[in-house]
Amino acid sequence: MTSQLALLLLLVSLAQLVTTVLCFSFPLTIISSSDQRHYRCRLGVSRSLDEISNDDDIISISTQKQLSDGVTPEQAKDAWMEYHWKKGGGLPILVLSSESPTVIERTILPTLMKEQIVEEIQDDEQGLVEVKYKVTDAGPFFPGIIPNTHDASVKFQSFDDKSTVMTWNVSFASLKEWQTFYETLTQWTVETAATTVEECVAVPRKLNVRTLIPTDEIKIDPFLARKECLEFVWASGGGLPLIPPIPFGKVMEEGGGSARQNLLRIPPFITESIVDTSTLDDQASFQYRLNRPGWTTIPFLLHTHLGKVSFTSTTQGLAIEWEVQIRSYEIVKPIIEKLVEMVVATLVRNLRVKLIEQDAVVSIKPPRDNVKLTMGVEEFGKVSKASWLGGVLQAHLSDKRSTIEQTVSLVQPWTWGRSGAGDESDVVQYEWSQDDNN
Repeated sequence: MTSQLALLLLLVSLAQLVTTVLCFSFPLTIISSSDQRHYRCRLGVSRSLDEISNDDDIISISTQKQLSDGVTPEQAKDAWMEYHWKKGGGLPILVLSSESPTVIERTILPTLMKEQIVEEIQDDEQGLVEVKYKVTDAGPFFPGIIPNTHDASVKFQSFDDKSTVMTWNVSFASLKEWQTFYETLTQWTVETAATTVEECVAVPRKLNVRTLIPTDEIKIDPFLARKECLEFVWASGGGLPLIPPIPFGKVMEEGGGSARQNLLRIPPFITESIVDTSTLDDQASFQYRLNRPGWTTIPFLLHTHLGKVSFTSTTQGLAIEWEVQIRSYEIVKPIIEKLVEMVVATLVRNLRVKLIEQDAVVSIKPPRDNVKLTMGVEEFGKVSKASWLGGVLQAHLSDKRSTIEQTVSLVQPWTWGRSGAGDESDVVQYEWSQDDNN
C-alpha cells in the first residue's frame, strides 16, 4: 500500500510537469531491420515503403555500445530487460510492465505509450541474443507517429569471447512536419537508454566503511548490535536530518527486533528492502538493496545500490563493517560517491555512539555558554547524542577554535559534527575501490 502511494505521488508530480515530459519521454524503442518491407497506415491497410505518402517520412536511429569485459550476451539482455524495459532506461518516465506466457508488454507513463516484445532470438553458435519489439499504441501525445509502422530490435553479440557489443536500431514513419522533432528526440532517448544499460553492467564501485568498538569501552554481542542497527538505522533513520523512514512489510524474523523488511524514505521516494540475514558463531550481518533507484530518487542518481552490514566479535572488540556497491550515473559520479560516503559514514558514527552510550543526550546551550545573549536561559532542550544534530552540538560545545575559524566552518557543512578524514587516525575509516569480483 505504501509503495502504491509513493507511485501515485510520483505520477501526480509527473503529470504537473507534462510539458517537460513531452520533450524527453519518447520511449526508447529498438529499431528496424532493413529486410522489413511492409508497414500499416492509419486505416490499417498494409503498404510498402514506396507507397507511404510523400507527407510521411521514415525515421531510423541506430546506436552501438561495447559493454564491460566479462558481460555475456545473455547477461546484457537481462540488464536491458531489467533496467530499460521494466525501469525506463534512465529516462524521465514511469513504466507499468506486464508479462504472461504469451505476451510481454509495458505502458509508459505519463504518455500512455504501449510497447510489446515481438520476438526473442538466441543463437549460441553465433554468440547472439536479440530482442525485437514494437510500439502498439503511440498514445495521445505523439500524433505525428503513423500507427503500425514502428519496428525495433536490440542485438547483443559476443565480441572476442571477452565482452558484448549491443546494437540498438529503431525505425518508424512520421508525418513530415514532425520528422525533425521525432528524429532529435528519438536519437536522444536511444543514446540515453543505451548508456544506462552500459552503466548498469559496468563494474560497480565499492565503498568500505569500518570501525572498531574496543572491549575496554564496552563489550557488545554482534547479534545484539545487529538488532540495534536495524531498529536505529533501518527503522528510525539513524539520526540523519531527514524525515524518518516509513516501514512496511513483515517484521524481520531473524534478529531484527521491531524492524520491518521494507521501508520508504521521503524524500526522495526511495524504497529499500532487507534481502538477506546471516548468523554465524561470532558474526551477524544483513544485506539490503535500493529497489528502484534512478532519476526519481534525486539526489541519489544510481542505477544499482547493494549494501551489507556486518558485526564481528574479535579479540580487540566489536568490528563493524558497512560495504556498499553502487553503479551511479556517470555524469554525476563524483557527486554521488561523495554523497553516499557522507551518509554511510555518518550512519556508522551515529551507530557507534548509540551502541556505546545508549540513550545519551546533548544539551542545546547558548554559544560558549554566554547566557547574557539568551537573557539568562542556560538550556533550550536536549537532542539525542546518536544523531547528526547531536554530533554538531557536541562538536560545537567542545570547539576550542578561534571565532574566525568557526565562522569559516559555517560554509563547510561537511566538517560539522562527527566528521573526519576516514584514515587510520579516524575512529571510522573508509575508502573506495573497484569491485572486480562482482
